[in-house]
Amino acid sequence: MIDISDGLSTDLGHLCDESRVGAKIQAGKIPVAAIGRPARQVELRFALHGGEDYELLFTAARGKPVPSRIAGVAVTQIGEVTRGREVFLERDGVKRKLPPQGWEHFRRD
Repeated sequence: MIDISDGLSTDLGHLCDESRVGAKIQAGKIPVAAIGRPARQVELRFALHGGEDYELLFTAARGKPVPSRIAGVAVTQIGEVTRGREVFLERDGVKRKLPPQGWEHFRRD
């Protein structure tokens, strides 16, 4: 489990690196914010790479029951863990590598 305050793409990469696994996530399953009136969804890139989202990302064994809510917060399955070491995003039937583009604490620019 990890919080995604540095961005989903970055923190998913950290989770996978530390666990020596990869992941495939589905773009259409990632919750995105709606803003304005009338409400419209923000671009997926903000959900993938934006930070300061105080959400938790966790894995569960295949077949293990996961509640639909934990402490009143909805749980959403966005993908699956894979044996490979790479992270992919599947969107409209196309699978592409998902590079970490969120906040990196020790990156020098």
